[in-house]
Amino acid sequence: MDLATAAQLRDAIVTAVADAEPDMSVVVDLAGLRFIDSAGISVLLRGRRSALAAGREFRVAGAEGLVLEVLQLTGIWPLLSGEAA
Repeated sequence: MDLATAAQLRDAIVTAVADAEPDMSVVVDLAGLRFIDSAGISVLLRGRRSALAAGREFRVAGAEGLVLEVLQLTGIWPLLSGEAA
């Protein structure tokens, strides 16, 4: 997920947040994703903010390998995964 593909994720998150029932969570499954850059990270963080503003829970799951490492190194994995206290 990079600058060339981040808009697709953004659109999917916007749709999921809009279509979710009030008691539903929005979960972004990153299983199989092998690369993420700052554009992808930005979309995930903006998606989280928009979901929370709409009263929806937001969580990222399935990150592994380099993607998980990047999210951990940037310090946002606990926030995105729901592990943050």
